[in-house]
Amino acid sequence: MRFLMRDIKRGFGNAGFWAGIGGLGGLFLFSIFSEGYLGAEPDSYFMIVNILAASGFIVFVPVFPVLGYSSSFCEEYESGYYRMILARMGMKKYARTRMISAGLSGGVIVGLPMLLYCLFAGYFGTAGITDVNALRVDADVEMVQIALRYGYAAMAALKVLLCFLFGVLWALVGLAFAVWIPNRYVSLLAPFVLYESLSILMPRPLRPSALVRGDDAGHLFSLLMELVWIAGTALAVMAGFRRRCRDE
Repeated sequence: MRFLMRDIKRGFGNAGFWAGIGGLGGLFLFSIFSEGYLGAEPDSYFMIVNILAASGFIVFVPVFPVLGYSSSFCEEYESGYYRMILARMGMKKYARTRMISAGLSGGVIVGLPMLLYCLFAGYFGTAGITDVNALRVDADVEMVQIALRYGYAAMAALKVLLCFLFGVLWALVGLAFAVWIPNRYVSLLAPFVLYESLSILMPRPLRPSALVRGDDAGHLFSLLMELVWIAGTALAVMAGFRRRCRDE
């Protein structure tokens, strides 16, 4: 437990974590100023729709969660420090600990800026959906129905949760590349290439970009699919640790 807490602390305290927070926050700030939201009293819901559909967020979001702690294994492997860790706790505990710390780091990198953006939209935007047509989406879209029935807070909470799980997922994808191919540059760049490839090749409801938005196939389906992707990626990470550490 002490090692886990120290590992989580390193996952939240390294320069990559703050670079991810700052980079994603910069995208949100760019959208705020480029759209002229300050002083314009825009519809809060439109602000959320716009950032998730018409900004650079969807295109570049997988870049940020891997910055936090996904590539840490590469440094430990190249220096040989991972052998000391294995001698203390064994491969399975090492893998589980690193998945928890890397996943939490990536989840916060994406979830925290989204939370702050939703708070900003709720404070500076107009309350309630003033005009469904102004959202540029169909009135029967699930997000609109959730907003009309449960209010802005419920819809914003779902968006933040989807973003947090998305960050967990792609941090683990980066960790999977790190343990299978212990090269820092591969672990940082390969998840973005995979994300863009899946966004082109997969059916729309299953695309990672659709899951983080939640509107294409429904928020519940998106939540379940993100959890399925996380579980599958965790298995890939565990297999990579087992292969990389089997002779130790």
